[in-house]
Amino acid sequence: MNPAYRQSLLHLMRDRSTSGMLIRLSWFIAACLVGQLIFGYYFGNPVFGDALMFFLFSGLGYMWCGAYLKSAVLQNQPVHALVPGLRRSLMQLTAGLFIASTLATSVLCWLLLGHFGYGLLTGGVFTIYVMYAQRYQWLNLLPSAVIVGSISIVKHPLDELVAAGDRVGEPLVTLIGVVLLALVGAHAMKTVFPHGGDRHWTWYACYTRQLARSQGIIVIGEPGGGVRWLAWLRGPYNAALRTDSRHAASQGRQMMHVLGVKAHDAGAIAYAVVSAVLMAFVARYLADKSSPGVILFTSTMMQGMLMTSVLLYACTVSAQAVRFSGEQGLYRLTPAAPAAARFNRVLLGMLLFRCLRLWLIATVAIVGIDVVSLGRLELRGITYALSMLTLPFACLLMRDYASAPAVPRAFLPMAMSLLIVAAYIALAVAEQAHPGLPLFWFGSGVALVTVIVLGLRWRELTALPPLLPAGRLAT
Repeated sequence: MNPAYRQSLLHLMRDRSTSGMLIRLSWFIAACLVGQLIFGYYFGNPVFGDALMFFLFSGLGYMWCGAYLKSAVLQNQPVHALVPGLRRSLMQLTAGLFIASTLATSVLCWLLLGHFGYGLLTGGVFTIYVMYAQRYQWLNLLPSAVIVGSISIVKHPLDELVAAGDRVGEPLVTLIGVVLLALVGAHAMKTVFPHGGDRHWTWYACYTRQLARSQGIIVIGEPGGGVRWLAWLRGPYNAALRTDSRHAASQGRQMMHVLGVKAHDAGAIAYAVVSAVLMAFVARYLADKSSPGVILFTSTMMQGMLMTSVLLYACTVSAQAVRFSGEQGLYRLTPAAPAAARFNRVLLGMLLFRCLRLWLIATVAIVGIDVVSLGRLELRGITYALSMLTLPFACLLMRDYASAPAVPRAFLPMAMSLLIVAAYIALAVAEQAHPGLPLFWFGSGVALVTVIVLGLRWRELTALPPLLPAGRLAT
């Protein structure tokens, strides 16, 4: 291997946070593959097993490519613009990795779904999107807008697109698409790897600032994260802060403000409610038009995404508490702070209340999706099991914040999100193969164990000295 390529790849592997997360994720997806093969051998291939494996393995490949792209962009600093051959080697290695991932995606699509050309085009489009999204952060909202817009305009956008391609012919569509994607990809490569100049300096400074914010190195408390046109997003939180400051709010409500904006659960509740309404419309449409396999797959993914809002809330609050240790230290000195003897009870009680409130709202939402899909009020065992599977994540909030590390584990939310979705999919497949599974007993057992663990952690943590400021005892 070219020494320049080797050093560039080692730059990614030396980033233990990113590479460690991807390595764990790779092992997890490999375990999913082994589990599906074993399940398919004994019980038959599930309805959407091939499609699920295709998305998992293709997504993993592009996650590795995206991680290297982020590393390569950091290596392409404006001060390195005069280094001979650096930019060219970074562009060549990036292009090679994405082309290899795209070819692997097309081969996998051919083996599992029978369409090599469409897989090649799908991988190419996603490659170009990842490159442009690396340069222009607002493009991260594009997939959601495209999905919602296409469903609003065309009832079956994917089916219509494939049918139009079949009328022309897959080989011809693939040939024309590859030529167009190659031209656009060349422009995307030059866009994501600027070559010095004032624009490169300006964009690189903005990019490194956003990266530092996402890693917790700096904290920006301005409305909307410093973006003026997003200032309205902080409106509900600012209103709650003014209300809790001017009026005699409870000590628990006041204490939540020293844990950061994310501890205010109104945003998570709004996400759950709005997502539930949109997903209910999708479920209603699919119930009348699609096959049972499509309904099962779509409902499973939608319900899993809704319940992961509980996980993300718990992970974010518990991980980001260390960032606001200064505010927490000042709060401890104010007359409104609880006494040391009951400080931990107030803190943990309010955190559990908000997490369980969000869990209850998300549970009602996934039951509503079932009602819309089935056309009748019924609590399915698989839905009950999913709700109970997310309940243990409330234990993430029951931690010793005083000993919390300064750098949170970035892989934890993603790994646990994949774990809960994979477990739910496995239960859904098992229920389809064996309808008599005691899922209500399974869910009740998970809930009972969770209550016991929460009780034990409560007794342990409330006996400790005040847990805030967070991170003061970290080693």
